[in-house]
This record gives sequence, C-alpha cells and structure tokens, in this order.
Amino acid sequence: TAQAAAIAQKAGAQKLLIGHFSSKYETLDAFLAETKAAFAQTQLATEGTTFLI
Repeated sequence: TAQAAAIAQKAGAQKLLIGHFSSKYETLDAFLAETKAAFAQTQLATEGTTFLI
C-alpha cells in the first residue's frame, strides 16, 4: 500500500486504483484506510465496481 501510494505520488497521478489486496488486512476497510493515509485519492477495484476512465 505504501509503495503503491509512493509511486502514484511520484507519477503525479490524480487517483490510485488498487485491485490486489494483501491478506494481512482483516478487512478491506483497514486496507483502504492505510492506503488513503498515504494517498487520499485511493479507490479499491472490487467485484462489480465500475469506473469511468
């Protein structure tokens, strides 16, 4: 999460979309909270979620 956030910041990305979730987190909410702390514009690509690109 921290690495993905750092890469997004370095690249000047407006948003970070993550589709691979570490099993070390008990919930996706915990995963998202940690990532958003490093890169606020983070979203999770979960099944059924659609994004306009």
